[in-house]
Amino acid sequence: MHQTIIVSFSVLLIVVLSPTTSLPVASAKPPWKRHTIDNTHRGADGVRLGDFNGDALPDVVTGWEESGLVRLYLNPGSAKATEPWPAATIAKARSPEDAVPIDMDGDGRLDIVSCHEGKQRQLLVHWNNTPAPHSNSSQLLRHQNWTTDRFKQLDGVMWMFALPLGTIDSRIALVAGAKGPKATITLLLSPPKPSRDLSTWTAIRLRDAGWIMSLRAVDMDHDGDQDIVFSDRKGNRRVAAWLEHPDDPDQTWTEHEIAGQGREVMFLTATAERCLISTREGVSLDCRRSDNGWNVTPLPNPPQISLGKAIESFPDGQLVLTANTHSSNHPNRPGIWFRNRSGSWSAIDPTTRVKFDRMELIDLDGDNDLDVMTCEERRNLGIIWYENPAN
Repeated sequence: MHQTIIVSFSVLLIVVLSPTTSLPVASAKPPWKRHTIDNTHRGADGVRLGDFNGDALPDVVTGWEESGLVRLYLNPGSAKATEPWPAATIAKARSPEDAVPIDMDGDGRLDIVSCHEGKQRQLLVHWNNTPAPHSNSSQLLRHQNWTTDRFKQLDGVMWMFALPLGTIDSRIALVAGAKGPKATITLLLSPPKPSRDLSTWTAIRLRDAGWIMSLRAVDMDHDGDQDIVFSDRKGNRRVAAWLEHPDDPDQTWTEHEIAGQGREVMFLTATAERCLISTREGVSLDCRRSDNGWNVTPLPNPPQISLGKAIESFPDGQLVLTANTHSSNHPNRPGIWFRNRSGSWSAIDPTTRVKFDRMELIDLDGDNDLDVMTCEERRNLGIIWYENPAN
């Protein structure tokens, strides 16, 4: 009896001292189970989330670059999340680099904006014409319930990434970033009464650019409006920085450097106090805000992983990194990695010669930890998610 009491107390002590179960945690046990949402096309390029049918589950939109498709995927719920998701092609257009949900006309329905480079070089709007806000899945997945228009005033530019910015003075706001000749970060504002006539939208050039990789909406100065955090990977102004939202959006958006000046900075994630930036130079940058600016700590990538793509943090401080090993000097290396709190890296997926993209950390299987959703372009893994083995 005495021994039994000691063992029971030890078990109880371990439970009490374990991290709180209210925060999702991650695990370093490789490999993680990979689940495929869609691998039936080529060149999946990014995952962006929005609730199209009002069921409080994150649906996904993706541009398939090589296949020239913009696709919508409806989340089937945790019980079926490991299966291919119900999907529809919303539009066919060449070289989609990004697609993002946003209600562009204020009618309560999520539309989709897609960015196109290559030969298309347009910013397209795909209008949701389903009968009612939060229409059922079958209506959303009917191709005939979607129509496409474009911002003609933006033709001829290689648009790479778009960011919904809420409303500014009751006007719907969208930010778009480009690459190459004539590249900018541009703010688009609807008329006071939102309209599907895209010629009535105002385009405000915020900054010249080389190649915009990432845009995030964050209130960086705690003044109640959304600032723009961005990464520009090419040209003589390449940097990760933020643009301060002025009182009047037509005024100058003052630029504040965070880190990475002169580096090839890739996707970033940001709060007002911390910014994580992946680079193509073998390190990621962990930037912590202080009274004197930003304290930047280089985080070495896993061995022989040079071309980083995106980095995200779990709530417990552990990290996940994606990379492009297909184009690197070490192609026979995995391209998605997990970093524990001691700084050790382990591969989440052993597949080599891969090109991953940005990520979303969300609980897809309903077990109260965060899984990793991403996409991969070169091995045609498609749109996928990795099941966090913590639970």
